[in-house]
Amino acid sequence: MKRTLCLLLALLLAAVCCACGKGDDGDAADSEQLTYYFTKEYKDDTVDKIQRYNRWCTSHSTEDMKIKLIEFDNFETMSQRLNIEVMAGAGPDLFSNNMDLPFEHLMKTGAFYDLNELIESDTASDKIDLSAYNQTVMDAGLYEGKRYFLPLFYRVYTLVGEKETLQKFHMPTEQGYHLTFDNMDEVFADYLQDPKGYDFMSGDERSGAVNANTVILRLINSQVDFENQSVSFDEGFKEKLELMSRLREHSEISAAEEPAVSDSKEQDPCLFNPLHSFSNPIYMEFMMSLPDDIQIDERAKDPVLYSCFEKDENTYSAGIVDAIFVRSNIKKEKRDKALAFLKYLLGDHVQNLYTGTGEEYSYGGSIDYLPVLNSAYENCIRDAKNIGALFDMYGISIKPKEELSPVTQALIDHIEKIDSVELYFDLYNASYDKNVAVPILQDYWDGKTNIDKCADNLSSATKIYIWE
Repeated sequence: MKRTLCLLLALLLAAVCCACGKGDDGDAADSEQLTYYFTKEYKDDTVDKIQRYNRWCTSHSTEDMKIKLIEFDNFETMSQRLNIEVMAGAGPDLFSNNMDLPFEHLMKTGAFYDLNELIESDTASDKIDLSAYNQTVMDAGLYEGKRYFLPLFYRVYTLVGEKETLQKFHMPTEQGYHLTFDNMDEVFADYLQDPKGYDFMSGDERSGAVNANTVILRLINSQVDFENQSVSFDEGFKEKLELMSRLREHSEISAAEEPAVSDSKEQDPCLFNPLHSFSNPIYMEFMMSLPDDIQIDERAKDPVLYSCFEKDENTYSAGIVDAIFVRSNIKKEKRDKALAFLKYLLGDHVQNLYTGTGEEYSYGGSIDYLPVLNSAYENCIRDAKNIGALFDMYGISIKPKEELSPVTQALIDHIEKIDSVELYFDLYNASYDKNVAVPILQDYWDGKTNIDKCADNLSSATKIYIWE
């Protein structure tokens, strides 16, 4: 009875919301085109890819394959609409992990289509061959044997510091040091006793979602097994959270919480600068190869790469920056259109284009992504080794290099060890973290709760989130 009442309420609210929204033509499911929700208020990389795909459709005279972008006035309205409609089995045809939805919970309830069915039923010559992609990353979309989403691009979690600075605090200086939540107390022992005017980490908004706050969210997420619905915020977790919070106190707080720092303010140097924590070898080698006469703010001089606070010594993780889901009850006539869009995104052109190795390459316009397509990843390594050609495009000459910089090679070695892939890279905008973890953490940081209450609140709220 309770479930029936909830469904009726969801249907009623969905009907009310259908009258809202900018540029909405009614129920998205009634459109002949595939549909996707967005708002200009919130950066969603999937929108750019859809717009590019629609232009491709026009140039190939397949107008009926275009995807309809339904715009909302603001992110809050869109999120409310999405959550209500999904509860009622409605909503757009396509979803991405950029949306504010409890994907971990929705996968368990079967809200999304098993994409294995689309792939395996395809008889075309350009059928998606999953063996051509990074298996570890692609398998992140598997849940209880069904493939609920396809990753498109991903990033690795790394930190980069200066060797001289790390030596001041007797921290490891070998390339690729495996920093974990278990060994961090030893690594930062000297630093926490006397920071000597050094910040732990910058919260610069250009840092690609690596800062003190998101590192702490990684700690919280490491205690939750969403698929098996288990939670463990024990004494060991509380000790780690206290230590991480002490490190956070020595940081420039995230731009999401503090106003932008004035250019005139003199900032303390940092142990780690997230602006140097690249995922794409091309970016890393570009930074390492800049001629001495080119001045770049905060340029790395003698960089050392660490893994970024892994769960344990056996874990090397990455986060997905773009993943596509398809609504479970999508109309049969739309399934081929969804498959065509997925083929486009996973194709050679897009995989190379967005990682800087395509024909339309531009260092300023490409994104620090890693492609899931194996051949595109090999192109990233190829172009990193041939970085001089990139400088030639800008009329800059550099001496030929016989091998990659040590930090770039360490990055590649790190990428090839990846054995754990998370649905999100930017945890600060993930549904669980934004709506559950962050408010509870903020109360702890503001002194409204102690460590015990914080852990209890996280445990109870997380159980509600994954079991509701």
